[in-house]
Amino acid sequence: MLYDRVTDGPGAALWRAGNLWQRREREALQRHGLTPVQFLLLAGLDELSAAAPVTQVTLARHCGADVMMVSQVLRELERLQLLARASHPRDARAKRLSLTARGRRRLAAATQSAKEAQRRFFHALGGDAEAFTGALRLLVGDKPRRRVSAGHRGGDR
Repeated sequence: MLYDRVTDGPGAALWRAGNLWQRREREALQRHGLTPVQFLLLAGLDELSAAAPVTQVTLARHCGADVMMVSQVLRELERLQLLARASHPRDARAKRLSLTARGRRRLAAATQSAKEAQRRFFHALGGDAEAFTGALRLLVGDKPRRRVSAGHRGGDR
């Protein structure tokens, strides 16, 4: 696709939409005393915790974040008593991360605010929200998920 002006292109539109979304998300999370990055890491930790002990590196990969930045943010979350670090059961060099009770409560409240902000912001997309999300995931290198209808059987045509 060619655009007469750079400011008409998808990059500029994505940049403007991203800035607006970040403002809306910050506003929603601010009342809970969290930044978007803190919220992302707490939510990621909550998602991963059920499966196995979570390390800083595992959390950074899961959230698509830089390990050193994650380290700095985790120190602040620990200071705020929203997460705890303990010895890892299998790796003496690593620390196991876990949400504290205070962290779980804060995450639960912030999640409600974040979901509402997301619902309001992306409402304009209507039924195209899923396709939009898929397109963004494709741009960042995620593999597309192949959906197969529940009624389809492999050998039947």
